[in-house]
Amino acid sequence: MKRNYSISSAPSDARYRISVKREPQGVASNWLHDHVQPGARLKVAAPAGEFFLPDMLERPVVLLSGGVGQTPLMSMMKAIAAGHPAVPAHFVHGTQSGATHAMGAEARALAAASGGRIKATNFHEQPHPEDRQGQGYDVAGRITLDWLRENTPLAGADYFLCGPRAFLRIFVGGLMQLGVPAPHIHYEFFGPADELLAA
Repeated sequence: MKRNYSISSAPSDARYRISVKREPQGVASNWLHDHVQPGARLKVAAPAGEFFLPDMLERPVVLLSGGVGQTPLMSMMKAIAAGHPAVPAHFVHGTQSGATHAMGAEARALAAASGGRIKATNFHEQPHPEDRQGQGYDVAGRITLDWLRENTPLAGADYFLCGPRAFLRIFVGGLMQLGVPAPHIHYEFFGPADELLAA
């Protein structure tokens, strides 16, 4: 079987890490979770793609993700933390609840270690009773354009987005309407770009 997965480790790491969500009917994801053990050898292709940070960052960075879209953005957050000490960044992630929130503690730890240069804000659309605001998540509900307008630099930043199609349709066009220049909006989407911008 052949599947594409995003790397969630930093580019400078000595090894590659992928983060795979188990899907109920997912042949590959279930096989990886159930059968692959440390030390297993897998036949893989070299990393490839066009969704990555440039070597030189000229503006603050906002990493905006929904669901499993956080995987490549976690790699970017680590790259900013390790290799761009003068660049402010804000990691903004939305998911259903703590039950679907992967790598939350990792994002918070990276932000805390940055001394305030990197922020991490997590949204839980429907927090469970055991989810603690201020610990597992910051805001109840979905990420909104109003929240981004009030809490991120908009035209002064580069935005990197990854998430489901509906998520990207809201935010790619929405950020442009808020004044973010199109060249400052970068996203990962498997399909024709005009599908995201259609009315």
